[in-house]
Amino acid sequence: MGEKGLPGKMNMREDIRTALHQRAEQVTAALIRLESDSMQGHEGAVADWILQFFETAGIQAEKQECAPGRYNVIAELPGRRSDRTILFSGHIDTVPLGDESLWHFPPLSAQKADGKLYGRGTCDMKGGIACSMCAAEYLAANQIVPSANFRLVYDVDEENTNLGLRTYLKTAAPADFILVGEPTNLRLAVGHRGVMAFTAEFFGKSAHVGQAALGVNAIDGALCAAEKIRRLEQALSQRTQEYLGSPSIFTTQISGGKKVNVIPDYAQIRVDRRLIAGETPESCTAQMQKILDETARETGCRTKPTVTTSCPPGLSRPELPELTAAAALLREQKLNDTPEAFGASCEMGMLQAALGAPAVILGPGSIEQAHQIDEFVTCSQLHEAAELYIRIFTELFDEGGV
Repeated sequence: MGEKGLPGKMNMREDIRTALHQRAEQVTAALIRLESDSMQGHEGAVADWILQFFETAGIQAEKQECAPGRYNVIAELPGRRSDRTILFSGHIDTVPLGDESLWHFPPLSAQKADGKLYGRGTCDMKGGIACSMCAAEYLAANQIVPSANFRLVYDVDEENTNLGLRTYLKTAAPADFILVGEPTNLRLAVGHRGVMAFTAEFFGKSAHVGQAALGVNAIDGALCAAEKIRRLEQALSQRTQEYLGSPSIFTTQISGGKKVNVIPDYAQIRVDRRLIAGETPESCTAQMQKILDETARETGCRTKPTVTTSCPPGLSRPELPELTAAAALLREQKLNDTPEAFGASCEMGMLQAALGAPAVILGPGSIEQAHQIDEFVTCSQLHEAAELYIRIFTELFDEGGV
Protein backbone atom coordinates (compact mmCIF):
# COMPACT_ATOMS: atom_id res chain seq x y z
CA MET A 1 0.00 0.00 0.00
CA GLY A 2 2.82 2.36 -0.90
CA GLU A 3 2.29 5.79 -2.43
CA LYS A 4 4.62 8.60 -1.41
CA GLY A 5 3.52 12.20 -1.03
CA LEU A 6 0.43 13.90 0.26
CA PRO A 7 -2.91 12.32 -0.63
CA GLY A 8 -3.91 15.58 -2.33
CA LYS A 9 -7.63 15.63 -1.59
CA MET A 10 -7.56 11.83 -1.78
CA ASN A 11 -6.24 11.84 -5.33
CA MET A 12 -5.45 8.16 -4.83
CA ARG A 13 -4.78 5.57 -7.51
CA GLU A 14 -7.59 3.06 -7.75
CA ASP A 15 -5.35 0.11 -6.92
CA ILE A 16 -4.16 1.94 -3.79
CA ARG A 17 -7.74 2.81 -2.85
CA THR A 18 -8.83 -0.81 -3.33
CA ALA A 19 -5.95 -2.01 -1.16
CA LEU A 20 -6.95 0.47 1.57
CA HIS A 21 -10.54 -0.75 1.47
CA GLN A 22 -9.47 -4.38 1.70
CA ARG A 23 -7.14 -3.56 4.56
CA ALA A 24 -9.95 -1.85 6.51
CA GLU A 25 -12.04 -5.02 6.21
CA GLN A 26 -9.10 -7.26 7.16
CA VAL A 27 -8.19 -5.30 10.29
CA THR A 28 -11.82 -5.04 11.39
CA ALA A 29 -12.24 -8.79 10.97
CA ALA A 30 -9.04 -9.51 12.93
CA LEU A 31 -10.25 -7.38 15.85
CA ILE A 32 -13.69 -9.01 15.82
CA ARG A 33 -12.19 -12.48 16.11
CA LEU A 34 -10.62 -11.50 19.44
CA GLU A 35 -13.14 -11.44 22.28
CA SER A 36 -12.98 -8.27 24.38
CA ASP A 37 -15.92 -8.43 26.78
CA SER A 38 -15.32 -5.62 29.27
CA MET A 39 -17.53 -7.24 31.91
CA GLN A 40 -14.97 -10.05 32.06
CA GLY A 41 -11.92 -7.81 31.59
CA HIS A 42 -10.98 -9.66 28.39
CA GLU A 43 -9.50 -6.81 26.33
CA GLY A 44 -5.87 -7.98 26.63
CA ALA A 45 -5.67 -9.97 23.39
CA VAL A 46 -7.05 -7.08 21.35
CA ALA A 47 -4.66 -4.61 22.98
CA ASP A 48 -1.70 -6.91 22.23
CA TRP A 49 -2.78 -7.30 18.61
CA ILE A 50 -3.09 -3.54 18.13
CA LEU A 51 0.29 -2.93 19.74
CA GLN A 52 1.90 -5.46 17.40
CA PHE A 53 0.12 -3.85 14.43
CA PHE A 54 1.67 -0.48 15.19
CA GLU A 55 5.11 -1.94 15.85
CA THR A 56 4.99 -3.67 12.45
CA ALA A 57 3.92 -0.40 10.82
CA GLY A 58 6.81 1.46 12.44
CA ILE A 59 4.48 3.65 14.51
CA GLN A 60 5.36 4.63 18.05
CA ALA A 61 2.93 2.95 20.46
CA GLU A 62 2.80 1.99 24.11
CA LYS A 63 0.66 0.23 26.69
CA GLN A 64 -0.94 2.07 29.59
CA GLU A 65 -1.90 -0.26 32.41
CA CYS A 66 -5.30 0.39 33.98
CA ALA A 67 -5.54 -2.80 36.06
CA PRO A 68 -3.70 -6.13 36.05
CA GLY A 69 -3.99 -7.55 32.53
CA ARG A 70 -5.99 -4.56 31.27
CA TYR A 71 -4.35 -1.72 29.43
CA ASN A 72 -4.98 1.04 26.94
CA VAL A 73 -2.94 1.38 23.74
CA ILE A 74 -1.67 4.84 22.81
CA ALA A 75 0.02 5.56 19.47
CA GLU A 76 1.23 8.80 17.92
CA LEU A 77 2.54 10.18 14.64
CA PRO A 78 4.29 13.59 14.71
CA GLY A 79 2.69 16.26 12.54
CA ARG A 80 3.78 19.14 10.36
CA ARG A 81 2.40 21.48 13.01
CA SER A 82 3.96 20.44 16.28
CA ASP A 83 1.78 22.97 18.14
CA ARG A 84 -1.46 21.17 17.24
CA THR A 85 -2.73 17.69 18.14
CA ILE A 86 -5.63 15.67 16.75
CA LEU A 87 -6.81 13.02 19.19
CA PHE A 88 -8.68 9.96 17.96
CA SER A 89 -10.55 8.15 20.73
CA GLY A 90 -12.01 4.67 20.62
CA HIS A 91 -12.76 1.81 22.99
CA ILE A 92 -11.52 -1.71 22.36
CA ASP A 93 -13.99 -3.47 24.67
CA THR A 94 -17.44 -4.78 23.78
CA VAL A 95 -20.55 -5.88 25.60
CA PRO A 96 -20.99 -9.66 26.14
CA LEU A 97 -21.73 -11.88 23.16
CA GLY A 98 -25.25 -12.69 24.32
CA ASP A 99 -27.04 -15.94 23.46
CA GLU A 100 -24.84 -17.29 20.68
CA SER A 101 -27.60 -19.64 19.51
CA LEU A 102 -29.57 -16.60 18.32
CA TRP A 103 -26.82 -15.36 16.01
CA HIS A 104 -27.09 -16.28 12.34
CA PHE A 105 -23.30 -15.91 12.14
CA PRO A 106 -21.07 -16.77 15.11
CA PRO A 107 -20.35 -13.50 16.97
CA LEU A 108 -16.56 -13.91 16.76
CA SER A 109 -16.47 -15.15 13.16
CA ALA A 110 -16.34 -11.75 11.40
CA GLN A 111 -18.24 -13.36 8.55
CA LYS A 112 -18.87 -11.27 5.46
CA ALA A 113 -22.25 -11.53 3.73
CA ASP A 114 -24.22 -9.18 1.48
CA GLY A 115 -21.65 -6.41 1.81
CA LYS A 116 -21.64 -6.53 5.63
CA LEU A 117 -19.24 -7.75 8.28
CA TYR A 118 -21.01 -9.50 11.17
CA GLY A 119 -19.81 -9.94 14.73
CA ARG A 120 -19.77 -8.50 18.22
CA GLY A 121 -18.21 -5.05 18.13
CA THR A 122 -18.30 -4.57 14.36
CA CYS A 123 -20.02 -1.21 14.71
CA ASP A 124 -19.40 -0.56 18.42
CA MET A 125 -16.66 0.12 17.74
CA LYS A 126 -13.96 -2.07 16.27
CA GLY A 127 -14.83 -0.89 12.77
CA GLY A 128 -14.01 2.70 13.67
CA ILE A 129 -10.83 1.65 15.46
CA ALA A 130 -9.72 -0.45 12.49
CA CYS A 131 -10.25 2.45 10.08
CA SER A 132 -8.18 4.79 12.25
CA MET A 133 -5.43 2.14 12.45
CA CYS A 134 -5.46 1.75 8.67
CA ALA A 135 -5.29 5.52 8.25
CA ALA A 136 -2.21 5.65 10.49
CA GLU A 137 -0.65 2.69 8.67
CA TYR A 138 -1.28 4.37 5.31
CA LEU A 139 0.39 7.59 6.43
CA ALA A 140 3.42 5.76 7.82
CA ALA A 141 3.79 3.48 4.79
CA ASN A 142 3.64 6.40 2.38
CA GLN A 143 5.81 8.72 4.47
CA ILE A 144 2.96 11.21 4.75
CA VAL A 145 3.23 13.58 7.69
CA PRO A 146 -0.14 14.47 9.28
CA SER A 147 -1.14 18.13 9.39
CA ALA A 148 -0.86 18.02 13.20
CA ASN A 149 0.37 15.54 15.77
CA PHE A 150 -1.92 12.54 15.42
CA ARG A 151 -2.61 10.65 18.64
CA LEU A 152 -4.69 7.47 18.84
CA VAL A 153 -6.05 6.42 22.22
CA TYR A 154 -7.72 3.03 22.45
CA ASP A 155 -9.16 2.46 25.92
CA VAL A 156 -10.66 -0.43 27.86
CA ASP A 157 -13.85 -0.77 29.90
CA GLU A 158 -15.97 1.88 28.14
CA GLU A 159 -18.99 -0.43 28.26
CA ASN A 160 -18.68 -0.72 32.02
CA THR A 161 -17.08 1.99 34.21
CA ASN A 162 -14.79 3.86 31.77
CA LEU A 163 -11.75 2.67 33.71
CA GLY A 164 -9.54 3.02 30.63
CA LEU A 165 -10.48 6.57 29.72
CA ARG A 166 -10.36 7.72 33.34
CA THR A 167 -6.85 6.29 33.59
CA TYR A 168 -5.75 8.02 30.40
CA LEU A 169 -7.15 11.39 31.43
CA LYS A 170 -5.14 11.41 34.66
CA THR A 171 -2.00 12.16 32.65
CA ALA A 172 -3.41 13.16 29.24
CA ALA A 173 -1.48 15.62 27.11
CA PRO A 174 -3.40 18.56 25.61
CA ALA A 175 -5.34 18.16 22.36
CA ASP A 176 -6.73 20.71 19.91
CA PHE A 177 -9.35 18.56 18.20
CA ILE A 178 -11.01 15.32 19.34
CA LEU A 179 -12.50 12.74 16.99
CA VAL A 180 -14.47 9.95 18.66
CA GLY A 181 -14.99 7.03 16.27
CA GLU A 182 -18.30 5.77 17.68
CA PRO A 183 -20.85 4.65 15.04
CA THR A 184 -22.72 7.58 13.48
CA ASN A 185 -23.25 6.20 9.95
CA LEU A 186 -20.45 8.64 9.07
CA ARG A 187 -22.73 11.57 9.91
CA LEU A 188 -21.32 14.53 11.83
CA ALA A 189 -22.42 14.23 15.45
CA VAL A 190 -21.57 17.37 17.42
CA GLY A 191 -22.68 16.23 20.86
CA HIS A 192 -24.47 13.79 23.10
CA ARG A 193 -26.46 13.86 26.31
CA GLY A 194 -24.67 12.87 29.47
CA VAL A 195 -25.84 9.99 31.61
CA MET A 196 -26.01 9.23 35.31
CA ALA A 197 -27.39 6.17 37.03
CA PHE A 198 -28.42 6.18 40.67
CA THR A 199 -29.32 3.42 43.06
CA ALA A 200 -31.53 4.74 45.87
CA GLU A 201 -32.01 2.55 48.94
CA PHE A 202 -34.83 2.93 51.47
CA PHE A 203 -34.59 1.58 54.99
CA GLY A 204 -37.75 1.22 57.05
CA LYS A 205 -38.83 -1.00 59.93
CA SER A 206 -40.29 -4.47 59.58
CA ALA A 207 -43.59 -5.41 61.22
CA HIS A 208 -46.46 -7.84 60.75
CA VAL A 209 -49.17 -6.27 58.58
CA GLY A 210 -51.59 -6.81 61.45
CA GLN A 211 -49.45 -4.37 63.43
CA ALA A 212 -48.58 -2.09 60.53
CA ALA A 213 -48.44 1.02 62.72
CA LEU A 214 -45.34 -0.42 64.38
CA GLY A 215 -43.47 -0.55 61.09
CA VAL A 216 -42.09 1.88 58.50
CA ASN A 217 -42.83 0.74 54.96
CA ALA A 218 -39.70 1.02 52.82
CA ILE A 219 -41.72 0.46 49.63
CA ASP A 220 -43.80 3.53 50.49
CA GLY A 221 -40.52 5.43 50.58
CA ALA A 222 -39.52 4.07 47.18
CA LEU A 223 -42.91 4.92 45.67
CA CYS A 224 -42.84 8.41 47.17
CA ALA A 225 -39.44 9.07 45.61
CA ALA A 226 -40.55 7.58 42.29
CA GLU A 227 -43.52 9.97 42.19
CA LYS A 228 -41.24 12.94 42.84
CA ILE A 229 -38.98 11.71 40.05
CA ARG A 230 -42.00 11.47 37.73
CA ARG A 231 -42.92 15.08 38.47
CA LEU A 232 -39.33 16.18 37.89
CA GLU A 233 -39.35 14.41 34.52
CA GLN A 234 -42.42 16.41 33.52
CA ALA A 235 -40.58 19.63 34.34
CA LEU A 236 -37.38 18.56 32.57
CA SER A 237 -39.27 17.64 29.40
CA GLN A 238 -40.28 21.29 29.02
CA ARG A 239 -36.64 22.28 28.56
CA THR A 240 -34.94 21.75 25.23
CA GLN A 241 -31.53 22.43 23.77
CA GLU A 242 -30.42 22.56 20.15
CA TYR A 243 -29.00 19.20 19.05
CA LEU A 244 -29.26 17.53 22.48
CA GLY A 245 -32.99 17.90 23.06
CA SER A 246 -34.39 17.61 26.59
CA PRO A 247 -32.89 16.28 29.80
CA SER A 248 -34.74 13.37 31.39
CA ILE A 249 -35.06 11.29 34.54
CA PHE A 250 -36.85 7.96 34.92
CA THR A 251 -37.26 5.32 37.59
CA THR A 252 -36.39 2.17 35.68
CA GLN A 253 -36.23 -0.55 38.36
CA ILE A 254 -37.86 -1.12 41.74
CA SER A 255 -37.56 -3.96 44.24
CA GLY A 256 -38.39 -4.67 47.86
CA GLY A 257 -40.31 -6.83 50.31
CA LYS A 258 -39.86 -10.42 51.48
CA LYS A 259 -43.34 -11.75 52.31
CA VAL A 260 -46.87 -10.65 51.50
CA ASN A 261 -47.80 -10.28 55.18
CA VAL A 262 -44.70 -8.38 56.32
CA ILE A 263 -44.18 -4.60 56.17
CA PRO A 264 -40.95 -4.33 54.17
CA ASP A 265 -37.94 -2.80 55.86
CA TYR A 266 -35.95 -2.42 52.66
CA ALA A 267 -36.60 -1.28 49.09
CA GLN A 268 -34.53 -0.05 46.21
CA ILE A 269 -35.03 1.88 43.01
CA ARG A 270 -32.71 2.52 40.10
CA VAL A 271 -32.88 5.82 38.29
CA ASP A 272 -31.62 6.89 34.85
CA ARG A 273 -30.79 10.58 34.39
CA ARG A 274 -29.85 12.15 31.04
CA LEU A 275 -28.03 15.50 31.05
CA ILE A 276 -27.81 18.32 28.53
CA ALA A 277 -25.06 20.92 28.24
CA GLY A 278 -24.93 23.15 31.29
CA GLU A 279 -25.93 20.36 33.65
CA THR A 280 -23.25 18.67 35.71
CA PRO A 281 -23.02 15.39 37.61
CA GLU A 282 -22.73 17.46 40.78
CA SER A 283 -25.94 19.41 40.14
CA CYS A 284 -27.86 16.24 39.26
CA THR A 285 -26.58 14.47 42.35
CA ALA A 286 -27.75 17.38 44.50
CA GLN A 287 -31.14 17.23 42.75
CA MET A 288 -31.47 13.53 43.58
CA GLN A 289 -30.38 14.11 47.15
CA LYS A 290 -33.11 16.74 47.58
CA ILE A 291 -35.74 14.24 46.43
CA LEU A 292 -34.50 11.65 48.90
CA ASP A 293 -34.29 14.13 51.78
CA GLU A 294 -37.93 15.13 51.16
CA THR A 295 -38.90 11.45 50.96
CA ALA A 296 -37.21 10.70 54.28
CA ARG A 297 -39.09 13.52 56.00
CA GLU A 298 -42.44 12.49 54.54
CA THR A 299 -42.22 8.71 55.03
CA GLY A 300 -39.84 8.18 57.95
CA CYS A 301 -37.53 6.03 55.83
CA ARG A 302 -33.81 6.43 55.95
CA THR A 303 -32.40 6.83 52.44
CA LYS A 304 -29.07 6.23 50.80
CA PRO A 305 -28.18 7.26 47.20
CA THR A 306 -25.30 5.76 45.23
CA VAL A 307 -24.04 7.00 41.87
CA THR A 308 -23.30 3.94 39.73
CA THR A 309 -22.65 5.66 36.38
CA SER A 310 -21.58 9.18 35.56
CA CYS A 311 -20.68 10.59 32.15
CA PRO A 312 -20.99 14.31 31.36
CA PRO A 313 -22.66 15.64 28.20
CA GLY A 314 -20.59 16.79 25.26
CA LEU A 315 -21.34 19.54 22.75
CA SER A 316 -19.35 21.48 20.16
CA ARG A 317 -20.78 24.40 18.22
CA PRO A 318 -20.85 23.57 14.49
CA GLU A 319 -19.59 27.05 13.61
CA LEU A 320 -16.22 26.43 15.29
CA PRO A 321 -13.36 26.47 12.74
CA GLU A 322 -12.38 22.87 13.42
CA LEU A 323 -15.95 21.67 12.86
CA THR A 324 -16.50 23.70 9.72
CA ALA A 325 -13.25 22.27 8.33
CA ALA A 326 -14.37 18.72 9.18
CA ALA A 327 -17.78 19.37 7.61
CA ALA A 328 -16.10 20.58 4.42
CA LEU A 329 -14.13 17.34 4.18
CA LEU A 330 -17.35 15.35 4.60
CA ARG A 331 -18.95 17.31 1.76
CA GLU A 332 -15.97 16.70 -0.48
CA GLN A 333 -16.24 12.98 0.25
CA LYS A 334 -19.96 13.23 -0.67
CA LEU A 335 -21.01 12.41 2.89
CA ASN A 336 -23.69 14.08 5.02
CA ASP A 337 -22.26 17.11 6.85
CA THR A 338 -25.47 18.20 8.64
CA PRO A 339 -24.74 18.51 12.40
CA GLU A 340 -26.77 16.24 14.65
CA ALA A 341 -26.65 14.60 18.07
CA PHE A 342 -25.29 11.15 18.84
CA GLY A 343 -27.98 8.82 20.11
CA ALA A 344 -26.13 7.58 23.21
CA SER A 345 -23.59 8.78 25.73
CA CYS A 346 -19.94 8.23 24.88
CA GLU A 347 -16.36 9.32 25.51
CA MET A 348 -16.76 12.80 24.03
CA GLY A 349 -18.16 14.43 27.16
CA MET A 350 -15.38 13.13 29.40
CA LEU A 351 -12.70 14.14 26.91
CA GLN A 352 -14.12 17.63 26.50
CA ALA A 353 -14.51 18.13 30.24
CA ALA A 354 -10.86 17.19 30.79
CA LEU A 355 -9.17 18.67 27.71
CA GLY A 356 -11.46 21.55 26.75
CA ALA A 357 -11.10 20.93 23.02
CA PRO A 358 -13.72 20.94 20.24
CA ALA A 359 -14.87 17.43 19.40
CA VAL A 360 -17.02 15.44 17.00
CA ILE A 361 -18.31 11.89 16.94
CA LEU A 362 -17.81 10.34 13.52
CA GLY A 363 -17.54 6.67 12.72
CA PRO A 364 -18.76 3.80 10.54
CA GLY A 365 -21.84 1.79 11.44
CA SER A 366 -25.17 2.58 13.06
CA ILE A 367 -25.65 3.01 16.80
CA GLU A 368 -28.90 1.06 16.33
CA GLN A 369 -26.78 -2.03 15.66
CA ALA A 370 -24.76 -1.65 18.86
CA HIS A 371 -25.18 -4.48 21.40
CA GLN A 372 -27.57 -6.33 19.09
CA ILE A 373 -27.68 -9.95 17.97
CA ASP A 374 -26.16 -10.11 14.46
CA GLU A 375 -24.42 -6.77 14.95
CA PHE A 376 -22.85 -5.63 11.67
CA VAL A 377 -21.12 -2.82 9.83
CA THR A 378 -21.35 -2.30 6.09
CA CYS A 379 -18.10 -2.74 4.21
CA SER A 380 -18.79 0.41 2.20
CA GLN A 381 -18.77 2.48 5.39
CA LEU A 382 -15.46 0.96 6.44
CA HIS A 383 -14.03 2.00 3.07
CA GLU A 384 -15.40 5.53 3.38
CA ALA A 385 -14.25 5.91 6.97
CA ALA A 386 -10.66 4.88 6.18
CA GLU A 387 -10.48 7.48 3.41
CA LEU A 388 -12.19 10.17 5.48
CA TYR A 389 -9.90 9.65 8.47
CA ILE A 390 -6.84 10.00 6.25
CA ARG A 391 -8.17 13.31 4.99
CA ILE A 392 -8.99 14.61 8.47
CA PHE A 393 -5.57 13.65 9.81
CA THR A 394 -3.69 15.15 6.85
CA GLU A 395 -5.79 18.23 6.03
CA LEU A 396 -7.66 19.52 9.09
CA PHE A 397 -4.80 21.74 10.26
CA ASP A 398 -3.08 22.35 6.92
CA GLU A 399 -2.70 25.71 5.24
CA GLY A 400 -6.22 25.62 3.85
CA GLY A 401 -7.76 24.25 7.03
CA VAL A 402 -7.85 25.55 10.59
